[in-house]
Amino acid sequence: MTDALTPSQALEYLRTLSADILEAAVLGADGSLLAGPAELAEPARALLAAAPEAEDVEVSTAVGSVFAARSDAHAVVLVCGRFALPALVRFDLRMVLGDLAGSRSDAA
Repeated sequence: MTDALTPSQALEYLRTLSADILEAAVLGADGSLLAGPAELAEPARALLAAAPEAEDVEVSTAVGSVFAARSDAHAVVLVCGRFALPALVRFDLRMVLGDLAGSRSDAA
């Protein structure tokens, strides 16, 4: 088990993993913004509300993609450039959600 990351640490860590991340936010289970820019909070909540049963969401456009993943306690939303690798971004999001909860084992 690892120590839990704070929401701000989670975003910093994600940014070290990919130069394609343009914006990022962490929301609490209640939708409150825990880290990231305030202007991303409402669009992030709307995206998650549009897919209430999904554990992760990906929306792609010609200029980039938006990825979101959630657990019982947190949701992380990333706005990425068009060269982001979807499978890798989704994997990183799942790992960071585990890190936020302090539940990811070091062997994972």
